[in-house]
Amino acid sequence: MSIKDRISQEEITESKYSKLKVNNEIELCKVSDSTVKEQVEKALLKERISYYIRWEKAGLFARRGTEICVFCINEWQTEAGEEAIRALGSDALSHVKFIKKKIDKKLF
Repeated sequence: MSIKDRISQEEITESKYSKLKVNNEIELCKVSDSTVKEQVEKALLKERISYYIRWEKAGLFARRGTEICVFCINEWQTEAGEEAIRALGSDALSHVKFIKKKIDKKLF
């Protein structure tokens, strides 16, 4: 009997959490400089904080070539994430705007 046949014959059980959709992410901050973006990424990774980046289109009156990224993290890691970013110093913080807003959209 091949592996394919055994897999099709076996019953695959789902955990009680497999259909649970969790939406506990917040928008932690906006970053407007690519160098600072890399610093923020390294700071979050150093603290073992998972994140994803959402890119925003620049507004009508924004400077040309300006890209803004929004760092989104789990709401339970907000305090640690903010501390890690604040530790980068005042030069980096001049390009960071803290939002700390719950994400309203369903992601899937």
